Amino acid sequence: MANIVRVTASEEIYQTLRSEILSMRFKPGEELNLQLLSTQLQVSRSPVRDALMRLSGDNLVDIFPQKGTRVSLINLKQVEEERFLRKSLEESAIRKFIYQSKEEHFLAMERAIEDQVDAMASGDFVRFIEADDQFHSQIFSGIGMMRIWNIITNQGGNHHRIRLLSFTEKNVLPNIIEQHRNMVEALKTKQMETILNLEDKHLSKLLQETELMVQHYPNYFKQETSYVGLRLRPTK
Repeated sequence: MANIVRVTASEEIYQTLRSEILSMRFKPGEELNLQLLSTQLQVSRSPVRDALMRLSGDNLVDIFPQKGTRVSLINLKQVEEERFLRKSLEESAIRKFIYQSKEEHFLAMERAIEDQVDAMASGDFVRFIEADDQFHSQIFSGIGMMRIWNIITNQGGNHHRIRLLSFTEKNVLPNIIEQHRNMVEALKTKQMETILNLEDKHLSKLLQETELMVQHYPNYFKQETSYVGLRLRPTK
């Protein structure tokens, strides 16, 4: 008999709330009322409280005892740490994937690109980023290390949200699609130096976009003095 995976109420609520935060439907800084969430989700307060505690561990919510809970503001230091984690692990994965990849992985990547084209045409940024993640997950799937990809995504909430914000900027989406197509071609032809250069450019582009995001959405970010890792100037 096949194993049946049972999803607990707390797990389902956790995934629901996490999705709302990562999709920016729950905005950074927005208050999360425990009683209201319980009513909306038609569950008791206990599993909602458990889910919020897990989201706090993901750096996605801030819990203030006796005061309430809010969606965490985007922390730029954590954005850089999460970007560094992903870049380091994905570049290592690329070095293995280029020799272990199969046609099925390229087909999945190309499907993800087409999904991005459709999402761009309809202005669906959430679908676009889901397809983006599907594209990159093939690199880890191809070397049998999806657990590493899951670590990246589970620990990447700040990076994920700033990526989503950057999609509103002119030419960002077409540039991502073009880079993905170039990456697939370099992988198919096993051009190691080319793919590593493309990967570096692709995963580093957020450094140039971050300051613009802070200027456009100042209330979404944790206000700090200049953070050297992202080359930000102090807020005036």
